[in-house]
Amino acid sequence: MRIVSLFILFLLSAGNARPSDLFFSPGRIVWLTLFVYLAASLAYRWTRAPARTAAMKWEGAALSLLSVNAVVQQTGGVHSYFLYLYPVVLLIASFQFSFFRSMILVSGIFFLEGVSLSAAPPADPLSQWMVFFPLALIVIPLTVKWGLRAFYREREMLMKKLKNKKMEAAVPLPDMKQRPELARLSKEEEKDEAQMLAKRMEAHLEHLLGLILASRMQAHRAVFLSYDREGELLWVRAARGRQSPLGIDLQRTIPLGEGILGWIAKERRAVAVADLPDQKEPLDYDDGSVVPHSLLAVPVLDQDLFEGLLCVDSLADHAFSIQDEEVLQGVAREIVTVLTYYREQQRMSQRTRVYSALLEISKSLGSRLDLDHRLEITADSAKEIIDYDRCFIFLVEPGERRLTVKAVKGYDPAVVDYNFALTNGLLSIIVKNRQVLLFSQLPSQRAKHKIFPDGCKISVDCRSFLGLPLIIEDRAMGVVLFLSEKENAFTTYDRHVLSILCNHVAISIAEAQAHAQVERLAITDGLTGVYNHRRFQERLQEEFVRNARHPEPFSILMIDIDFFKKINDTFGHPAGDAVLKVIAKLLAKMVRKLDVVARYGGEEFVVLLLKTDSMQAWQMAERIRKTIESAPIDWQGQKIEITVSIGVASQPADAAQREELIACADKALYSSKRAGRNRSTLFKDLTQDMYEVG
Repeated sequence: MRIVSLFILFLLSAGNARPSDLFFSPGRIVWLTLFVYLAASLAYRWTRAPARTAAMKWEGAALSLLSVNAVVQQTGGVHSYFLYLYPVVLLIASFQFSFFRSMILVSGIFFLEGVSLSAAPPADPLSQWMVFFPLALIVIPLTVKWGLRAFYREREMLMKKLKNKKMEAAVPLPDMKQRPELARLSKEEEKDEAQMLAKRMEAHLEHLLGLILASRMQAHRAVFLSYDREGELLWVRAARGRQSPLGIDLQRTIPLGEGILGWIAKERRAVAVADLPDQKEPLDYDDGSVVPHSLLAVPVLDQDLFEGLLCVDSLADHAFSIQDEEVLQGVAREIVTVLTYYREQQRMSQRTRVYSALLEISKSLGSRLDLDHRLEITADSAKEIIDYDRCFIFLVEPGERRLTVKAVKGYDPAVVDYNFALTNGLLSIIVKNRQVLLFSQLPSQRAKHKIFPDGCKISVDCRSFLGLPLIIEDRAMGVVLFLSEKENAFTTYDRHVLSILCNHVAISIAEAQAHAQVERLAITDGLTGVYNHRRFQERLQEEFVRNARHPEPFSILMIDIDFFKKINDTFGHPAGDAVLKVIAKLLAKMVRKLDVVARYGGEEFVVLLLKTDSMQAWQMAERIRKTIESAPIDWQGQKIEITVSIGVASQPADAAQREELIACADKALYSSKRAGRNRSTLFKDLTQDMYEVG
């Protein structure tokens, strides 16, 4: 709208050029209305806007030419002394605009005064001479630009220096290929490395700002304000000045959209302010010790991504030109290059450490086949990848209806082996849908955001949540849960990396469970579920080895089912198998957890009683014998009466070696059977009887 109005004004000014026209003719009334409208609009924007834009300057120059033309027309045309105001306007514009734009203004003057010259009498010698006046105006921008040629040459040299030697005289950059030790950094060491990279980046930024001050630009200070996307704030990242102190408040932050710099950042365009003291608000980064008069600010953009503001200020009014803006645009591009380079360095360092940690975790997971050990390694090693406050690892029970806590960090370790039903909550969603859940800003515990199901005794509150399922062939084996009390503690990158880790963990769990199953089959009796003969021999030998260091008595019970062949002949072999299972179950129930029950062979069982002398062992044998005798087995509606004979031997009272102890218990068992069965015999008593007979 304003451009169209200016164009109409130029046409009307040329059409109303004849002095014979009445002052209040219709054309002049329209001209005056448009001029007042544009002048009032420009004045309003000039006083209200936080900065002077190039468009506003162009509009002011055009209105100045129109006003000079109106005065010239009303004071004698080409004979008016006000005609010499044209060179003044053009001279001021030449310092503000480029040569090409200055020539556009010359063309405007030629257009406005051409009609007046054509309307003058042919015999007027002054009018004939004034034909060359607009052409003579061309000398003004030429002279200004020629006088500033050294200034422009300095700009060109600076731009070349920024383009070709941007890293010269700066701190050397780290080369990841030449620093393989980064792969072995801990998380704390990585933070130190990141701080060092940040200092080097600031050194490079200050180097670029120093190049600006080293030019002939009338800059007193150069400041780079970095943009914080999360808080939508600007803060001083680097600053250089011609004098010390800088007069910059390094702690102050500038909200986006507030103040001059906040407005420029929101608009994301280059803005020059010619007279800062006239502004209603001072520069936001000033501490009050310096009073700048001019400001030039350009946005630092990585394509469409806003990175911050590059600002220069000066103690002089109208200190910066269009060429200065072009120089700052070039420096802004170099700042983007520096920021991108260092971010890639930090990202490379982080990824190198993370994937190195994944490799170390994979090696550690393969070091042992113990399931609990592998889960502890997972919880501990994950701390190197993600900064969590609490970690839980759950295993899913068959049927996917319950979870069991197998490893925990940052919470009461007493919950290990605690299991609970999956009725609701986020854990139930993870298991049911086999999907990763990430919440960076989880609200306080609510029904729809409840982590643990109803009835679970584990209760935690967190702000960041990351839960990953452990999947093998679409089978949910477990869940790894990370919690943090900070918001935005976990990122999508953490989710990606930990998903890779959980794939390794799921395979490791399956491998450990398969190994445990094979090992269990190798040491247990397939029929009764208690230890087999080989495992009993190993455990007995382990006790003799341990007893050599820490002497403590222990005993064994050799148990034989009386008339077992008769049971098989009378009721069948399935009945005999049922009897063996019942006896094994009863023995496992009656002894302590630290004791060992094993099937010795056929219808014989053996019990290893730890920290038990011969008399205590005989009392346990009698309890077992009487319990079995008083509990007949129901087999297909028939009662099978069962009795057992037991031989008892102890270490060190009866023997000092494994084979010798077993032989003593076997002799005591043979004595019980020979004496009529259904009784318990101590090897110590058997030896005493033999001594008396001898």
